[in-house]
Amino acid sequence: MSTETRSGTDVDSPLMRRSSTHLSVVVGCYNAGKQLEKRVRALVDFLYSTRRDFEVLIVEDGSADESLPILRRLEAEVPVITVLRNPRNMGKGYSIRNGILNSRGKYIIFTDVDMVYAMENLAAVLERLESGAPLVVGNRRLAESVYVVNNSLVKYVYRRHRMGIAFNTLVRLLFGLRIRDTQSGLKGFARSAAATIFQRLYTDGFLFDIEIFIRSRALGIPVVEIPVRLTYEDDITTVGQFQYLFSVIPELVHIKALELRGAYRNRDVPSRGGHAGTGTAATQLSGEHDVAAQDSVARQANVERRETIGGSEFVQTSATAEGDSTAGRTPASHLRPAWTSRAPDPQR
Repeated sequence: MSTETRSGTDVDSPLMRRSSTHLSVVVGCYNAGKQLEKRVRALVDFLYSTRRDFEVLIVEDGSADESLPILRRLEAEVPVITVLRNPRNMGKGYSIRNGILNSRGKYIIFTDVDMVYAMENLAAVLERLESGAPLVVGNRRLAESVYVVNNSLVKYVYRRHRMGIAFNTLVRLLFGLRIRDTQSGLKGFARSAAATIFQRLYTDGFLFDIEIFIRSRALGIPVVEIPVRLTYEDDITTVGQFQYLFSVIPELVHIKALELRGAYRNRDVPSRGGHAGTGTAATQLSGEHDVAAQDSVARQANVERRETIGGSEFVQTSATAEGDSTAGRTPASHLRPAWTSRAPDPQR
């Protein structure tokens, strides 16, 4: 039996199954070797203090420094840590999506590897999720948000803050969004919300966050914003993102083109020929029972699909080698991962 599934996600991914732990924390990592171990251990220690079951998924994005060996050692020493490795440097959006599609938590939070957000902010996001909020965002623009900055970085952080405000104003005008901090590096999701939102995200780079809010708006998922406390000790990881803002115009145009084509709506994405696909997955997940049901649909189907979105092709076949759940799934070019197996990578 063969069927064509809804574009934008792999319904076989762990995200589409029932949760098996309370919290998943996803962190993307690229050339973060300096202070990486200290920061990851601090995160794990804090999560233990919350007295919840949790996992930490760190997605290594083809770093050229010592990040991967450090992470592999941490993975071996700390049972709650799982390291996922991208096939090459794919971008922040690809990395976070990779981690979230592999997550097992009832609640899912992603944050930046430089850990500039206070641990208490992470706890606040979790508390709001546990209280029933489907999507929670740490907003640096709120009046209650606080910056703690090394003296040598005051001018830099101020310029970055002003640039961020200008960029977000452009985004709000272009996409009609109300959120004032789309690029915040602290976001949390109820599992059912993540499963529906991440069905239709296509951007691998820095601006994937914009897609989250376009998609949540299309689904009617409310966004809760909370103030945050940020501490900047160095600019090693933040400067690259700041400079990247000047090169994302094509990505911004690409997202707008996808929106105009209806790519984020709750229906199949038109192909280049203008025809919609025939989706079999549920249009919207109302809870984990629906996630399990969607997983059941996927397991009954022998899937093969070829999609063209924004000029990029993604191919997925049903062929699965024993012991390798990613065999037969080949992300073409730079598009997106369906999901990545937790099995060790061959270059480990």
